[in-house]
Amino acid sequence: MSLDVLLVNKAGQPIDWTDKMTGACYYAREKVICDLGTVIKTYTGGKDENGETSRIDVSSIIMVTGPIFGNDFYTRETIYAEREILYARDAYLCAYCGIQFKDDKHLTIDHVHPRSRGGRHTWTNTVTSCKSCNHAKAARTPEEWGHQLLYVPYAPSLQEKLLLKNRKVLIDQMEYLLTSIPKTSRVWDNPLYTKH
Repeated sequence: MSLDVLLVNKAGQPIDWTDKMTGACYYAREKVICDLGTVIKTYTGGKDENGETSRIDVSSIIMVTGPIFGNDFYTRETIYAEREILYARDAYLCAYCGIQFKDDKHLTIDHVHPRSRGGRHTWTNTVTSCKSCNHAKAARTPEEWGHQLLYVPYAPSLQEKLLLKNRKVLIDQMEYLLTSIPKTSRVWDNPLYTKH
């Protein structure tokens, strides 16, 4: 599924991504308050009583009313389903050796304070680690292993999670999301998001 449409609520806050077809459903059910950005897909249908073809133009950003269709992305508290967001948050960089990878094939999630010793599975206790470092660290803290974290884990804001979740963000969507991401976020250090 291609996540092309950014959904925002009537207060203008980003709430989730959806595909173009679901975006068209918001229009068809009259759930769109207004649309922003550029038209990314046009759907045509049958003819009305005047012989005109029905048409729905789906914009890259749509402001919707009511509950969103589909998943509960913005209310999840665990990161199991958000593994890719964690890797993107940490820029695919091992928190221990500093090697940056192109994808997640050689990465794992490490619990800074090991789960076997009471560590929690939270954003602030998890970092991206290469498999080699994760195996060497085992069930120890970084201090016990004799290493320091290269960066501090943090819980990304909803807007950061939305930006990190989708790898095909359009420029207008990027600009919209960046306006509400705190300047303290590591997203600002990543040229992938801030070069526009």
